[in-house]
Amino acid sequence: MAAESLGRVRAVLFDMDGLLIDSERIYTDVVNDILRPYGKEQTWDIKSKLMGQPERAATLVLLSSLWPPNPDSEEDNERGFGSECPFTIDEFLKARNERLLPAFEKVQPMPGAERLVEHLAKHRVPICVATGSRRRNFDIKAGANMRLFTPFGERIICGDDAMIERGKPFPDIFLTAARHGLGLQHTDEGRAWLEGVREPGAHADHELKGSEGEILVFEDALPGVQAGLAAGMKDSGLGA
Repeated sequence: MAAESLGRVRAVLFDMDGLLIDSERIYTDVVNDILRPYGKEQTWDIKSKLMGQPERAATLVLLSSLWPPNPDSEEDNERGFGSECPFTIDEFLKARNERLLPAFEKVQPMPGAERLVEHLAKHRVPICVATGSRRRNFDIKAGANMRLFTPFGERIICGDDAMIERGKPFPDIFLTAARHGLGLQHTDEGRAWLEGVREPGAHADHELKGSEGEILVFEDALPGVQAGLAAGMKDSGLGA
């Protein structure tokens, strides 16, 4: 998307994994290491469907793609994937996270990410991270990239925060980031502007108040792009 087509931008929201930091490669390598003994692989086609989703929802997509449920099996349909799968969702996540956390301590920023964030902060453009990643994982990744994340301060919204009821592709995380994560609610001018940003939740899915269109979302994954557009916000044009 050309810069001149964006119009007025009042605030900027950032996804994290694969956008600010080069973590998606780590996820892929770890997942395929776990799957390899079973002759399975997380292909790009599968990964593109789960990127940006909360981890349990993403794991269900993965396991159901590799071990599809038998439509005639009540147990399979209740579980969401076939009985041949050697994991429960909890077991898979435990094995994955045990390998991921040490790798996150070495994750690197994406090219240009530090420069962009520092530029926006220098010009006092309100910014916030809005990531589906769990808070614990965010802390590890941010700790390895202090220069990148210091300009955000406490302006961080994570997928397991209590305020987030629905993950991407629903718009909740971006609407929550705008209303609570940017810190604009602490000034009279900011509160007045935030009256034009609708609340997250299914009850407001078809409402737009006007200010949403002044927020730019940086996303690299389709569910995140869908979430930003569903929130009525501008898309950076980087998504899949």
